[in-house]
Order: sequence, then C-alpha cells, then structure tokens
Amino acid sequence: MHRRLRVFIFLVFAVLYTAPWQQSLWAASLKKVLILDFKNLDKNPNYDYLETSITDAVRTNLQEKFAFNEMPQSKWQSLAKDNFFLWAEDNYSRSVGLNLGVRAKQDIVVGGYYQAVRNAYGRYIVRAHVFVLDVGKRKIVTEFSIDMPADATLFDSVEKLATRVVKEAKAVLPNKGDVDFSNIEEDVGPHEIGILGGISPVSLPDAFTGDYATTTKLNNKDVPQTIGVYGSYRYHDLFLNRLTFDITGGAQFGSTNLQVANDVKKAKLSVTDYSIASHIGYRLEFWRFGFMPLVGGGFSLASLTLDYSALSSLPVDTAGRAGITSPHSTHRQAVWRSIDLLTLFQSQFPPKKTNFSLPRA
Repeated sequence: MHRRLRVFIFLVFAVLYTAPWQQSLWAASLKKVLILDFKNLDKNPNYDYLETSITDAVRTNLQEKFAFNEMPQSKWQSLAKDNFFLWAEDNYSRSVGLNLGVRAKQDIVVGGYYQAVRNAYGRYIVRAHVFVLDVGKRKIVTEFSIDMPADATLFDSVEKLATRVVKEAKAVLPNKGDVDFSNIEEDVGPHEIGILGGISPVSLPDAFTGDYATTTKLNNKDVPQTIGVYGSYRYHDLFLNRLTFDITGGAQFGSTNLQVANDVKKAKLSVTDYSIASHIGYRLEFWRFGFMPLVGGGFSLASLTLDYSALSSLPVDTAGRAGITSPHSTHRQAVWRSIDLLTLFQSQFPPKKTNFSLPRA
C-alpha cells in the first residue's frame, strides 16, 4: 500500500500554544530586558568584586521600581556563545548588547563597564560607564559616566549609580503601579503543545474514479476529503539555543462510495490512518522571517475497509468471475517512515529594516 500525498486546508490550530519565542496576540506583555554583566575593563584584580556588586545593584533597583521580564543570565550567556560571542570578558559593549537583544527578541538592554583610574590628585577612583538601549528602535536611550571614590564610600556610590540608571530608564520602562498585571501574559517556558485539525479536499495522485472490480488495487489516497486530527508536543532550546525536539501523533479517517462493475449500487470504502513521529529541528531567523528545518521518523498504521453489504451481488473480476466471498474486506499495513524532512515557516509583519547603527534617542 502506498502512502498518500494530500493537500490540507487547516481548520483549527493551537488550542494550547505556549511557544517561548512567540507572544499571544490578545494579551499585553511586559517589556523584556537584558541586563549585561558590568565588566572590569582593566581587569584590576582589586576591583573584580564590583562586577557582581554593580550588576546586582542595577538589577535590584530596576526590579524595585519597574515592571519587566528579565532574560536569565544563563540564557543570554548561552545565546552569546552560540552566536560567536565566545569570551565573556568582551560582552560589555553596545554592539554586543544590541546584537544579543535583537537575537533574543528583547526590548531593552542595560549594560556597561568600569575602570579603576587615578584622578588629578593621584587618588584611585572607579569610573563607571552605563548605557541603556532600545532594541526595537536601535537607539541609545541614555549613556553616561560617573566617578566613584575608591574608598569606604564606594558602595554608597554604587547605589547612587543604580539610582541614576533607574532615573534614566523611566523613559522606556513602566512603573510597577502603572501596569495592569491582570492583563499580563507571564513568561512561558520551553514547552509547546498544539492541536491541529484539517480536511484534505485534494489527493495527489488523483483518487480512483472507475468501476471497482476484485482486481482493482486501492490505496488510502483513494478516499478523498479525509479529516485529520493531530496533537503535538515540542520542547525548545534542547541542549542548545534554537534546537527543538517534537513528538506528533494523530489520525486521519474518512469514507467514500465506489461504483461497482456489475451492480448499480455502490460499495463503501473507509480508511483510518494512525501515525506517530518525532523530529529534531533547528530554528533559523533572518530579518523578520523564521524557518525551522526538521528531520525525523515515525510509524504509520493504515487500514482500508470495503463494505459490499449494500450490493445486490458481490463484486466480480474483469473476466466476470466471482472473487469475493465475504461482504466485508479489510486490508491493514504498518509503514515505518525512516526519514521525514519538513520545514516550518514563520513571519512577522509589517517588515522593518534592520539597522544596527545607534542614533541618540
């Protein structure tokens, strides 16, 4: 039995859809913020501890004042490595921040660095530089430097720096009191569940349309307009960012009537096809388009049943000899599909030109 190739019109999709790289069209979303680690630019070991202190102070002050979703550090660091930003000590610049923000579909990026330098009086100070980027507009929201005395007041100065970041970020982040949390969609995890239903109005090659005889070879493609229902589970970012694993299972079923060579009445042909498959895919993105090539395999169990009970007499072969002794005939075949090659396509409109320049807001 040959498997059929069909053209589907999809009727229902995604009763439950929780893909982490898409948002619901009907729910508001908190702004997504990526906070880069502040870097010790000169790698002065006496001030390494400030990398954590400044980053945590900025994060804490932003979280206390504003409502947003922050991308976990482990996620953006993994994304940086996957996109050839291999050395963590170099991930502090505006260009790195903007590139990661675009690839991670973030709204805002906060980052910076600091240096221990001597002032005009020969005393050490910590000179910190901070930037806030609007990823969607490819603009610098704010950028400033602040000098902090390298003495007992240093931690107070770090708090003042964090307060300054909060003040500057007001232009792009909503205050907690201004957000209606009842209409906010929470961050979703890597799990995606979907239900797909459809009808197949066309068979390729064409379905059988002649007079049926006992020598006629039928395939499940000879039952047009079957209905298909499938369920799927997909796990995103499996081991690597963009790598996905999915399992899909479901059934197609339908029936049609066949004209019989020696009778004015018709025989009923029914088909049921159960299948399950799994795939590994990799999500690719270019401009505002997304592609996901998938490769995998699966198992299919198809069943064809002919019902002759409505006929005046049982069918004969082309020479007129009787070849059927029962009013029902069922043929089943299990097919192992060794390789599936599929591609999912996604787009976001209206298209917007990507511009990596950084004009001032």
